[in-house]
This record gives sequence, C-alpha cells and structure tokens, in this order.
Amino acid sequence: MYPVWPVVLSLIIAAFGFMIIVVMSWRMPGGFGPHNLRAVGIVFVGTLAALLGLRDDAGSATAAMGILGAIAGYLFGIKDK
Repeated sequence: MYPVWPVVLSLIIAAFGFMIIVVMSWRMPGGFGPHNLRAVGIVFVGTLAALLGLRDDAGSATAAMGILGAIAGYLFGIKDK
C-alpha cells in the first residue's frame, strides 16, 4: 500500500504557499510592482522547492532544484533603476 504522508504533506505545503501568496497580494498597497513581484516569485519558488524536496527520485529533483535556484537567483539579482 502506498504511504499517505507524502500526499498529506504535499497538500499542506501547497496550501501554505497559496495562503501566503493570497495574503501578500491582499496586503499589497500599490499592486504588483517590482518589489512585490519579486516577493511573490520567491514564495512561489520556495513552495515548489519544498514540494520537490518530497520526491524520492534524486535525479529529477536535483535538476529541478537547479532550475528553481536559477529562477530565485534571477529574482534576487534584479536591479532597480
């Protein structure tokens, strides 16, 4: 029988990430500016990284974590004019 805890933990992490994004968008006073978009992107990447960390397959998770790391590095590296 397949264990249930990875599915439950995945749903909890996804719900928490979705809740954080909803609260952030509700509290954004000026809409989606460059700083707010960066914050939402970091929360989204963190949620996806946590969900990928639950996978048993190490090869695909490592490649996906690398791509998510590149996206997070891009979001942190955006310079304001």
